[in-house]
Amino acid sequence: MLRLGWRRDEPMAVQFTLRGIPDHPVLYWGDWAILRDFLRYGLEEPTGDGDVRITPESPAGTIRLDLGSAGGRPCAVRLPMATVRGFLAATEAIVPSGEEASEALLEALIERLLQR
Repeated sequence: MLRLGWRRDEPMAVQFTLRGIPDHPVLYWGDWAILRDFLRYGLEEPTGDGDVRITPESPAGTIRLDLGSAGGRPCAVRLPMATVRGFLAATEAIVPSGEEASEALLEALIERLLQR
């Protein structure tokens, strides 16, 4: 199960939480945070580096998330583009792109991303 998360107090970040159902040690799990803009860009072109890479699969109407972690196994998850667009539209309705950045907010986001 993959859950997309977003918080008004950190509007530039999107969180991915992956949990195997049922919970079992051989199933994938983890938490990742990326910039909301990266998720948006990933709908159109390959984006990202490090532990999160996003690749659009246009004929299939999906995006592929390649998720990795230190000491963990990499995995790939596919999401419908329509789901991601709806998620982004819902976040934009609350905090539009371009209105989310304050210096304190950027520092808090950078600090949080570096902790992962």
